[in-house]
Amino acid sequence: MGKSKSRGNGQGTAYKRGKSWEARIVIGWKLAGEPEHCVPVYKTKGGFSTKKEAILYISELQKLKIIDHKPETFQKDYEFWKEQYEKRVTAKTMEGYAGAFKHFSSIHYKRIDTITAVDLQQCINDCPHGKRTKQLMKVVAGLVFKYAIDANQVLKDASANLYVGDDETTHYEPLSEEELKRIEESGLDYSDYIVAMCYLGHRPTEFWSFKKSDYHKDGETRYLVGGIKTEAGKDRAVTIPPKIVPIIERRLSVIGTDLLFPRIDRNRKGEFVGYSIMPERYFNKFIWKPMMEKLGIIGKVPYAARHTYANKIKKAAGDEKDKAALMGHASYETTRKHYQTTSLDEIKAITDQFG
Repeated sequence: MGKSKSRGNGQGTAYKRGKSWEARIVIGWKLAGEPEHCVPVYKTKGGFSTKKEAILYISELQKLKIIDHKPETFQKDYEFWKEQYEKRVTAKTMEGYAGAFKHFSSIHYKRIDTITAVDLQQCINDCPHGKRTKQLMKVVAGLVFKYAIDANQVLKDASANLYVGDDETTHYEPLSEEELKRIEESGLDYSDYIVAMCYLGHRPTEFWSFKKSDYHKDGETRYLVGGIKTEAGKDRAVTIPPKIVPIIERRLSVIGTDLLFPRIDRNRKGEFVGYSIMPERYFNKFIWKPMMEKLGIIGKVPYAARHTYANKIKKAAGDEKDKAALMGHASYETTRKHYQTTSLDEIKAITDQFG
C-alpha cells in the first residue's frame, strides 16, 4: 500500500493501492474494544489511474451526510428506540415493554456502552415478578441494545445470554378474564376457537383432533370424549360449559368437514377452498401470535388456554378427583383405578360454574 498524502483534517487523503490510486475520507468513529477507545470509519473509492483523479473525487465522497453517534444512557436510548418502535406495535404491547423496562431502574442512567451482562442479569434476578416479566425484560433490553448497535454506540448485545428461568419448569401464564373477554368480543377469525380452548382445557394437539362424532348429548348434559397424551387423558369425557354451547353448536352445523375445529383453507386470492386439520405450528404463527399482537395481549402462548381452564377449575367448587379428571392428569388415573370413579353429573356440576 502506498503512503497516504498528508492533507488537512477533514480534507480526505489519496494513496496508492497496487497499481491504482484510492480516495478516502473519514465519515465517523466507532468503538473498538474499550469504552473510551474509538477508531475512524472510512468511506473509500478506488481504481483511479492517477493521484490527481483520486484527490478530485474526494469532494464527491464528502457529499455524504455524516452522523456522529455518541453512547447515551440506557434510559435515553430506550426513549430513542421507543419513538421508532411504538409505531409498529399496539399501545398495549408498548405498555408491557415499559413495565418491564422499569425493573432496570438501577442502571437507567448508566451509559449504555458501560452496561454489562452482569448488570442486566442482576436487575432480572432482583425483579420480584415471575418469568413472564423477566422474559419481557430480556426482550426489551435486547431491542434497546439492537438500536444502540445500529446507532454505532456499542459493539455487541449485552442481553444475548441473560437467564430468565429453567425452560423445563416454565409456568405458562393464563389469560386473564379481561383478556379472554377481549378475544371473545374481537370477532376476529378463530377467536371462537380460542374461547372454546379456554373452556374445554385440552392440550392444543388434542383440541385440533376433535371430530364431530366426539360430541355427545345425554339429556341436558353435553360433553366431548377425547384426549391423547396420557392414559388418564385418553378418551376422557369433558362436559361442555353452558358458556360455549352456542360455539359448539355452530361448529357442528358446518358442512364439508368432520372436524370440530378445522383450519379454514383459502387460496392466494383469499377464496375459500375447504377445510383441513389445524397444524399446531400454523396456529401458533399465523393465528395466535397475530391475534395477541393485534389485541395487545403480551407474553401468552397457546398453552395459556389450558392454564386458563385450570384456573377456572381451581376457582370452582367441587371434589379434587373430579377436577383432576377434567384436566386429564395422570394422578387421577391411579385414583380412578383403585378408589373411586367420576360421573358426568359430578364434572358437569363443576363446568356449569364457569363464567
